[in-house]
Amino acid sequence: MTQTLKYQVQEYSEEQKNIFKGLYNDFKTKAYSEYKFELEPLEYDDFTASVNEGLIKCLILFEDSIPTAFMVYTTEISEALELNIIHCIGEENKNAKRKILMEKFLELNEAILKEKVVTYPMLGSQEEFTPEITNFGFKLIGLSVVRFYFENSASREIFKNYKPLPLPDGYKIMSWESKYTDDIVNVINTAFANTSDALFDPRFLTQEGSKDILDKITNNIYGKFLPDCTSVLLYNDKPVGICFANITAGRIANIPLIGMGKEHCSKGLGLSLLHSSMKKLLSYYGSTLSEVNASTETDNYPALKMYRRLGFKEDYYYTQAYKPVK
Repeated sequence: MTQTLKYQVQEYSEEQKNIFKGLYNDFKTKAYSEYKFELEPLEYDDFTASVNEGLIKCLILFEDSIPTAFMVYTTEISEALELNIIHCIGEENKNAKRKILMEKFLELNEAILKEKVVTYPMLGSQEEFTPEITNFGFKLIGLSVVRFYFENSASREIFKNYKPLPLPDGYKIMSWESKYTDDIVNVINTAFANTSDALFDPRFLTQEGSKDILDKITNNIYGKFLPDCTSVLLYNDKPVGICFANITAGRIANIPLIGMGKEHCSKGLGLSLLHSSMKKLLSYYGSTLSEVNASTETDNYPALKMYRRLGFKEDYYYTQAYKPVK
């Protein structure tokens, strides 16, 4: 006679600390290989401390009292509910377990869903859940991760041989200074408010939200901010474009955002900004960094072309899922 497994989902509590540790450490060993993490996951004690402090939330799926899957998400960091990871141990019934966790997640956050978008970057093996997640009302956007490897001679040669065009009259590029903050907030808001980025990060829709994005970049929330490698485009001495740069892991740099005022687009100025930041990254950190990466929509051909012209290569693609506000 076939035994029927009994599934139960519980929010993490200190009572489960010992029994949950093995499942969490299974995820930790697979963070790079299965989920393409670039940052080292928290040590177990630090992770459980973060849950207890309310910084993150964790749901655990039990199979006959044995934890076999879990979900981690945040509710307070931005204007969206950020679903970080769904990890299952073993290979059986993965999507069934993900589905049960998702149902519980949506049930617990029903009130918040009336005000906040849910975002879920489905990195690595989580993409197996793509067909099922649309049944929960999620929309999907394809994102491409592009990389410039410092040790790749072909990429360095492409960058070396690129000859930037002179900037049009009235334009110049400077390094970041805090005095540019208010103008760049406006640039971020106007540049991204009508793009797909705003669908899964509604902060782009408002000045206040755009200020939050800028503050988190410059205050090292998303990595170590590099003001000397962040390029600001000025037109008649007024900031009209930005290319941020930071370090997200020990030897990995990132371009988190390139934005341009609408009236300054289609002039090749985004490429000039990226080239300026890349030139500084290679000059200041070329001996210590292994790569620079960025992400853009898979169908944003102008952006992909821009990165390719400076030696970036598309590395992998993943699905960005988001659930709009009801």
